[in-house]
Amino acid sequence: MSPRIGLVAVSLCALSLLAACSKDAQQPETAKDAQAKAEPERQAPPPPAPATDLVLPPVEIENLDNGLQVNTIVTDQLPVVYATLVVRSGAETDPKRLPGLSGLVAQMLKEGTAKRTAAQVAEEIEFLGADLWASSDEESTYIGVRALAEHFDVVMEILAEVAGKPAFNSKELGKLKRRELDRLALSEREPRYIARRAFYRALYGEHPYGTVDTTPPAVKRVRRQDLVRWHKTHFVGRNSFLIVAGEVDPDHVAEVARKTLGSWSAGKRAVPVYEEPPRPTDRNILVVDRPGSVQSVIYIGNLAIQRANREWIPLVVANQVLGGSAASRLFMDLREKRSLTYGAYSAVAERVDIGPFVAYSSVRTEVTAEAIGAFFEHLERINQEAPGGEELTNAKRYLSDSFPLKVDTPGKLAELVMKLRTFGLPSDYWDNYRNWIRGTSASEAHYVARNYIRPKEALVVIVGQAADFAASLDRFGPVTVISPDGEVKARFEDKRTGPTGATRGPIQ
Repeated sequence: MSPRIGLVAVSLCALSLLAACSKDAQQPETAKDAQAKAEPERQAPPPPAPATDLVLPPVEIENLDNGLQVNTIVTDQLPVVYATLVVRSGAETDPKRLPGLSGLVAQMLKEGTAKRTAAQVAEEIEFLGADLWASSDEESTYIGVRALAEHFDVVMEILAEVAGKPAFNSKELGKLKRRELDRLALSEREPRYIARRAFYRALYGEHPYGTVDTTPPAVKRVRRQDLVRWHKTHFVGRNSFLIVAGEVDPDHVAEVARKTLGSWSAGKRAVPVYEEPPRPTDRNILVVDRPGSVQSVIYIGNLAIQRANREWIPLVVANQVLGGSAASRLFMDLREKRSLTYGAYSAVAERVDIGPFVAYSSVRTEVTAEAIGAFFEHLERINQEAPGGEELTNAKRYLSDSFPLKVDTPGKLAELVMKLRTFGLPSDYWDNYRNWIRGTSASEAHYVARNYIRPKEALVVIVGQAADFAASLDRFGPVTVISPDGEVKARFEDKRTGPTGATRGPIQ
């Protein structure tokens, strides 16, 4: 073989090897391309469909001769029935010397009647597979049952007996008082309890809403005759209404109500007298010193609005933008961006009289001042700027789309009717609720936020180790440091308006 022929052969062999290698190298990519072509292209999920209107079941109303109103909601979802008797009196009617009296009455209702002991009541309810509860809040006292619809007549007899003929046994009252004293002693160790108590006391002053719980002296002072007197005054027909929801017949409900509750005295509607709450013109910072705390509990807010006010819904929308959920500004900034807390929220409380706007969180002690600054950044922003388009849209969608979760059981339907009666809302309120939410404009949300979220007049309450942060808060306003029982320990001047170069320190 000549050298030239040999060289050509070698070249051809090399080219073949290169071609083979190239083919092998391209094979995985070619297979990948083939696989990619075989797979369908990813498509964006479809946008949510427009929310459908909800039409709630009608409420059948029957007024008994003694003035007690019976509200019946017929649903056939399950063969169950919820019945709740609402007495239109709660903590706002407590005597000043006996705060928490209405709550003690509510707890004692299940502790025996004129016919049955507490054990007998519990045994009969359990035998029926039912539930019985009693509770109270600022404005009402509640006694409720849940049972199979076939047991409605029986459980209504028990409910009426528990509500209308409580024994208020002195021995059982003594046990309750000991339990309450133990509960209060434990509550004094809870920073959130201390913060809530201090916040409402400072925000409302002598107004009934300023008292959030009973006190050890009041518990020790209360006697059986105090419970009997309060019960006799408030558990009357004109001061009460009944809500029944479930698989029932309205005529039968009215008949059973007459049989079990028709003998109540008509009495009078209890109309509480509200003291005028304080009307601050500037910011105030109250630090409740709790040495040894590794966290600070923060409450910031102001008096805002009555539940029946027509501007309530736009304010709820504005609050949703600010701090109504984990997708709102406060949470996304203080937790997700700055890592100051596990959660930061805001809310507007539902009250017959003026209710508060409150923003709240718990943060590490060392970042307390930073967190207060972050809160005020967002409070001032919602007060001064209308919320953006997408942000507002998401807030309204959240409120509107989550509303069906509030009407998916007879018990929840009963709760909505309860709010109609308690706050004096129109009968078609919940039918229009979602439309009102969706129709809230950016300018409306901004208008109500400017009126009802007022950072310049805010009350700030912080429970924590004051020595670590109290002095640094004077850049937000005047600071008062107190003990959990209210004793003033130190004050710091308002650095915002104080003289330049003023010495920063406690003012005794």
